[in-house]
Amino acid sequence: MTSSIALPTGTMDEPTISYRSLPHKGQLFILMLVRFTEPLATSSISSYLFFQLQYLDPLASEETIVTRSGLMVGCKTAAHVCTGLIWGRLADHQRIGRKAVLVVGLMATSLATLGYGFSETFKAAIAWQILDGALNATIAMVRCMISELNPEKRYRVRALTLLPLCANLGSLLGPLIGGFLASASTRASSKTLSKYPYAAPNICVASIQALVALTAALFLSDTLDQGKPLSTSPRDDSITDSVESAAAQEFDERSRLLASPSTSMETPSPPYKSPTSLPFFKMWTPNVLSTMLAQFIISGHLGTFSSLWAIFLSMPVAFMRNQHPPVHFSGGLGMKPQGIGIAMSAIGFTGIVLQVLVYPSVQERWGTIKVWRGALCIFPIVYIIAPFCALVASLGRSEQDEKLSGSTPSILLWISLLFVLTLFVAGRTGVVPATSLLINDCTPHPSVRGTIHTAGVIVSNLSRSIFPPMAFAVLGYGSGIGVVGLGFWFVAALAVLSCLASLRVKEGKNGEDDGFEQLGGAPQPS
Repeated sequence: MTSSIALPTGTMDEPTISYRSLPHKGQLFILMLVRFTEPLATSSISSYLFFQLQYLDPLASEETIVTRSGLMVGCKTAAHVCTGLIWGRLADHQRIGRKAVLVVGLMATSLATLGYGFSETFKAAIAWQILDGALNATIAMVRCMISELNPEKRYRVRALTLLPLCANLGSLLGPLIGGFLASASTRASSKTLSKYPYAAPNICVASIQALVALTAALFLSDTLDQGKPLSTSPRDDSITDSVESAAAQEFDERSRLLASPSTSMETPSPPYKSPTSLPFFKMWTPNVLSTMLAQFIISGHLGTFSSLWAIFLSMPVAFMRNQHPPVHFSGGLGMKPQGIGIAMSAIGFTGIVLQVLVYPSVQERWGTIKVWRGALCIFPIVYIIAPFCALVASLGRSEQDEKLSGSTPSILLWISLLFVLTLFVAGRTGVVPATSLLINDCTPHPSVRGTIHTAGVIVSNLSRSIFPPMAFAVLGYGSGIGVVGLGFWFVAALAVLSCLASLRVKEGKNGEDDGFEQLGGAPQPS
């Protein structure tokens, strides 16, 4: 190995690395920008979705709007389920690579976001969301590229924890953009904004996405070479100039040993052509399947709760005389887009604080999988108690006034909101980065890393296509019969299942599974 490579050995005696010691900071910064833009549109829309659907169809009932909200959330992810694996295979193709897939996804998202803001019907809004989902595979590419930039686990763990940090930043700014710009548009004198009151936040978000796409196209380097499989042609030091090439170098060195007469077995084997990648059907090891199952359930309840919560904040407050706890109570929190934006941005702010100050030390002490399993146990509690905030809101609604009255109920309401959100974000902080790491490390061979990451996103989107519409339908039904908590308790059941599914997941070896070391049946050394 050449002296130009400064790879730490990763032994347990070495000091723990910091964020400052991460390699390839320029590339990492661009990938963080990409991850930041991903939740911008989704979180922005969540602050005004209920009111936008009312605007598109003023005659629709509350139950209809709640159900349509579920369809709006699920259609985008459903589209990605249909096309995501194609993008993953394209990302693993030598002539295309990760960067091209990422840039195309960013540009498509920018276009779809802009089109969504100018939608005049519910069907048009659905169509733009479907287009976005079908052409977007940026999350998988970001995770894959970061993993290939950081082949050593201790660097990779630290780098991957930056992803939810940037996602939280997007979740912090997105609702504020959506809530404040949508509210300003409804009061604007401009004819365009009067006709398209929800265009302003989408124009803002689409501009940011387009700028990041341009930055990635100009300055981001592809990392596909870092995941190249076995090669039959020797190369001396052509891939030993950087940390990015560590994984590819390992396979090339093994290939040279296999091809050298001095190290081959005494009985020569018939010539064969080693495959360029692990066959598709061989990559689904038991641990890959277990990890994907856990990802399916976890993504389902995380995404569903965030969407339910935004609609719950928008629903009108019920009179206290109509509330009969602990089961029979209805209504929401009666917030406007600005208030919803502030409440939803609290998720992002709390996530940033916990991600920076708490998670690294907890992960280092207890390990990835223990923190992951422990954090999963928080969610059933959160989902069970969340709908009871409606009772706190009802305390402030008088019989004569449609608005909340009195300062005490308002303070109590915000205290209850922050309590629920803090618990939720604490659980999510322990789960999201760990899940990304577990998906990466369950990869059986580097040649399918892009496919594995894309499969993880597909599984996540599949669950977010199935569970939100179901939960919104349950919420609408529960609202109709005076049990608004029904939708949240449905999600709590999913959270319990995720705790059980996590017990079957093991930490993988990041593409070094023993069964695939000699890919293609290469002769074993004596």
